[in-house]
Amino acid sequence: MRAGFLHIPSLFMLVVLMTILAAQNVQPVSAEPAGIGEWVSDSRISLCVHSFSSAQSISYYPYNPDTAEYVFAWVDVSLKNVGGEEVSTNSLYAFLRDADDYIYERIIVLSPKQWQLIDLPPGETVRGEIYFEVPAQAVITKFQWIDYQSFISVIIPEFPSFLILPLFMTLTLLTVIICKRRHTRKSCSTSL
Repeated sequence: MRAGFLHIPSLFMLVVLMTILAAQNVQPVSAEPAGIGEWVSDSRISLCVHSFSSAQSISYYPYNPDTAEYVFAWVDVSLKNVGGEEVSTNSLYAFLRDADDYIYERIIVLSPKQWQLIDLPPGETVRGEIYFEVPAQAVITKFQWIDYQSFISVIIPEFPSFLILPLFMTLTLLTVIICKRRHTRKSCSTSL
């Protein structure tokens, strides 16, 4: 009879783990009413954030963050020149902002997907990853591109409850129903 109780915590942990993994794959949404992977534009540039990630270490980068309580965060970004003149793609224009309104500047990481520094001709697009060091407890809320003529923000959701919460509730409910059925069957068969 006690063996049935061991399954409930392990199933619950499985549900929690699946929810966390699903939350890590959610894409950011632009500040304008746009869907995932859509472009935010002004008269000179269009910007699209494809993904936001963070980790204690990066497999192809042999170093750790400079401060022990910090992690690496990176944004996969595309920038398109929609104006009539060349646009600099200097990653110094890229910033992350957290919930406390603190701004983080980019760092240089030797990456195969590193952001390119070029003068982007009209009509051309560049895509790459821009890296940052942020405190592990920081809640990143925005990616911003601020150059001498453009100011574009893309919102990075802290916790995408519109997707994760219903999924978590459904999986928890199913887990409880399955566990209850298994536990009830075992109790009935042992009492006969």
